[in-house]
Amino acid sequence: MINRIKRIIETMMMNVRRAFLESFRAYISAHKKPVFAAFAAVLMLALVFRGGLPFTAPAMAAEVLAQGAKAMTSLRSIHISAKMRTLERDNFELIGLEYDLVGVEMWKRFGEEPKWRVEKPGRVAVMDGKSSVLFIRPDRAAKGGRDAGFVEWLKPLMNADKVLEHEIALAKEQSSKLALSRVPGADGREKLAVTVSARAQGDYSNDWCKNRSITEADNTRVYRFDAATKRLEAMQVYVEKDAKRTLVFEITAIEYDKELDDSLFTLKLPKAVVWRAQPASLGGDYAKLGPAETAQAFFKALANKDWGEAARFYPYGISRNLKNHYGGLEVLNTGKPFKSGLYPGYFVPYEIICSGRSKKWNLAVRNDNPAKRFIVDGGI
Repeated sequence: MINRIKRIIETMMMNVRRAFLESFRAYISAHKKPVFAAFAAVLMLALVFRGGLPFTAPAMAAEVLAQGAKAMTSLRSIHISAKMRTLERDNFELIGLEYDLVGVEMWKRFGEEPKWRVEKPGRVAVMDGKSSVLFIRPDRAAKGGRDAGFVEWLKPLMNADKVLEHEIALAKEQSSKLALSRVPGADGREKLAVTVSARAQGDYSNDWCKNRSITEADNTRVYRFDAATKRLEAMQVYVEKDAKRTLVFEITAIEYDKELDDSLFTLKLPKAVVWRAQPASLGGDYAKLGPAETAQAFFKALANKDWGEAARFYPYGISRNLKNHYGGLEVLNTGKPFKSGLYPGYFVPYEIICSGRSKKWNLAVRNDNPAKRFIVDGGI
């Protein structure tokens, strides 16, 4: 009998929920002013989370919020200034709890042909509306399409009008916890505070990648939006490790609808720049090399200063800096390949002597390229 009553109550709640959503959609449609509709969505959302409505499931809140998100005013441009615990020349995804905070700048121009730029002291990526270019100072570069993946997780932040929708999608996909509340702001306007608590994604039977990116860390992301316009105003990201919270990313300023010069979306590169190439399908013994054999062959080529052979395994280009640092190295040993985190390839432990110093690290190798053979992706 108890189970039967429980099922009846659950059915009633579902019907109430469905009726509320239908009524709310109709309510928004009846009000043509976008700011008013957006405010109504946030108001209903607040009622849900405060218990003012008979259902408090995060999925319900997400649906209500999604309705109001459609009412946002279109943006012309955005400029975000931030600081991040990362290395200046390494990828935009990389974080390290022990790293210093480095300045990061992001610009985006919206419209029929969006353009963007992301930059930190040692690395810059631009997309001019048709294609993108990545420049790693002082002499490495790569070309790609509109969505080449050069800026990884920072890209959604430039779509400030869709950040909430992006987090809702992530919450469903990664089972993260999404909490929302309305708070008064210093400027007298109401703010929508969003806190997302997420567990590290990926396989950590080997924890090499743990806490090396936001997604691969137990993290808390705190957003603050204007309640009426839903425009992002501030953000902090904290990583939890050993009961300690470390700030790894923080937006320090945001400018909306500022005129952005076309020069922002172009790059002047050095004449001696080395371009990344697509791995060639070599066939023969090259096609049979696994992760460990690829690492060994690459180090052998560097030891012999055979730059043409080394380039077969390293499509990012054999730059002058790489030649000077790794040419003539001595390999002490290489270990068993392993997987970690979300990385699609393998890591090969190694110990070498180069430039008179001993180095012990892990070489990243992957074969998810058109040639379907292993190449060196990083770790040198």
